[in-house]
Amino acid sequence: MTIRQGSGRVWFLLWLALLCFGLPELLAGSSPMWPLDPAIWIVTIPLYVLHFLLLVQIALATGRTGWPALYLLGVVFGLYESWITKVVWSGYPGSGGFALGGLGKAFGLHETVGLVLFYHPVFSFLLPLAVMCRLFPAWGEAFPVPGWLFGPGRWPLVRRWSLVATGATFDGANFGDPRVFLISWLPFLALIVPGYLVIAAMVRRAGDRGAAITSPRLGRAGTALAILGLAAIYAFSYRGILPERLPPLWVQAVTALAYPVLALLIRATPPVARPRATGQPAVTPGAGRLPLILLLATFVGGLFISVTALNETRAGQIVTVTVFVALVPLGAWLFFWLGLWQTLRRTAPSATP
Repeated sequence: MTIRQGSGRVWFLLWLALLCFGLPELLAGSSPMWPLDPAIWIVTIPLYVLHFLLLVQIALATGRTGWPALYLLGVVFGLYESWITKVVWSGYPGSGGFALGGLGKAFGLHETVGLVLFYHPVFSFLLPLAVMCRLFPAWGEAFPVPGWLFGPGRWPLVRRWSLVATGATFDGANFGDPRVFLISWLPFLALIVPGYLVIAAMVRRAGDRGAAITSPRLGRAGTALAILGLAAIYAFSYRGILPERLPPLWVQAVTALAYPVLALLIRATPPVARPRATGQPAVTPGAGRLPLILLLATFVGGLFISVTALNETRAGQIVTVTVFVALVPLGAWLFFWLGLWQTLRRTAPSATP
């Protein structure tokens, strides 16, 4: 890789870091005014992109690049909400307890089923992955699953606009003040959209060598750095963030058991044959239009809710609470149907779950 390609790779990974952070956090109405918060740059953004990249490397190395393995890897992602934020064990910040009660006294119902089994697998892992597969053919060839969101037909359409409605509802309600909303959203849009155009131009100028810039593979050194980075974040956050919310050791032990269980389930899923290189360009022309439309639709919808204070009306509160509560049955259904049933049946991987 030349020096120019190396700098292009760095810019690509920085852009990916912002994408991996922005999609789950802004669509949830989390990290308000994030550009002004040093902790976001030091901990949160690295947390998201390192999880994403490491799980991608695991999927590529094991051949588990289809369903249901990718969903289960997303559940692994979501478990950080126990060790780092302590949300699974103690409730959402400022809530004073579990949002919808607990699974016993140790695990929050919404915090576990809604957040770990649904929100993070979908919004933190599968959504960024679908966007990357849409924009960059090397990712689409490695992960033959983008059709669940960007494919033709009724169900991908329903999924796309359901994600938009969910994101607009949450960010409009949680950011509240339009000034907070704009300070949170506009820097993200100002960086992510032109950033993609710059990367696309850079890749086109690189010609046949442009694929190295956008490759989903980190290599051994890159994977080792991702592991070390995540280990440092976990080591710092375990007692550095809300240590008073750490539960008894037996609760932590039960949580830790989730990892080998998920590993066994992932191992039970059939691997996907490695695709042959097709010689497609490193960037798909025009592929960014649909993700951009969905992103702007979420922004406009959330801004409308924020400006009109729609979430403060009775109807708006009913909608917000309904969407919030719905994450629990969605998480339970997704885990038992896709994570367990489809795994235990050992179905052949397909492009759509």
